[in-house]
Amino acid sequence: MKPYLTFFLILLLGNATYGQRQRADTGHYRTEPIPAHLMPIERAFGSSSIGSVYFYGGKRLSSPYSLEIPFYEIADPTVTHHFKVFRTMTTLSRLTALLPLAYILIQNQRNNGTYWSIYGGSIVASLTFSIVGNSQVNKAVTRYNELLRQPRVGLSVAPLPMPGQVAVGAGVRWGF
Repeated sequence: MKPYLTFFLILLLGNATYGQRQRADTGHYRTEPIPAHLMPIERAFGSSSIGSVYFYGGKRLSSPYSLEIPFYEIADPTVTHHFKVFRTMTTLSRLTALLPLAYILIQNQRNNGTYWSIYGGSIVASLTFSIVGNSQVNKAVTRYNELLRQPRVGLSVAPLPMPGQVAVGAGVRWGF
C-alpha cells in the first residue's frame, strides 16, 4: 500500500478518537431527574458481539440506531459517549469496505497479491470495527438500564381545601 494511503488511514483513525476524553461518572449527582416514561432496553437471547437484537417496550428494534432517542433522553454523558463511539466505529467499518475499490480505481498496474491483501485486510478491519462498535452499544445499554434501576425520589406539594394549607408528600420508586 502506498505510504500516503497509510498516512491517511492513521490520520483518519487519530481524528476519530481525538477529543474522546475520560469523563467522570455523574450518575450519582444528576441535576435533572430521569424521565419517568423511559423503559428498559432488553437484549435478545443469543445475540452476539457481531450483532445484537434489542427490544424497547416489548417491540423489536430494527437496528441499534433506534436506541438513539432513549439514549439522548436519559442525558447521561457515559451513555452518549458509548453511542457516539458506536456510530464512529460503524462508519469506519463501512469506509474500510471501500478500500479494495479505491485500490482498483487508483492503481494503474494490477498486482493480484496486493489486491488480495488489501481485500482481506479490509474484511478484517471492517469486522473489527463492527465488533468494537457493537460492544460499545452494549455498554451503553448496560449503563442505560443501570440508570433506570436507580431509585427515583420525588416530592410533591398539593393545596388542601383549607385556605393557606398544603400537603407535602414524598415517594421513592425502585427498580423497573
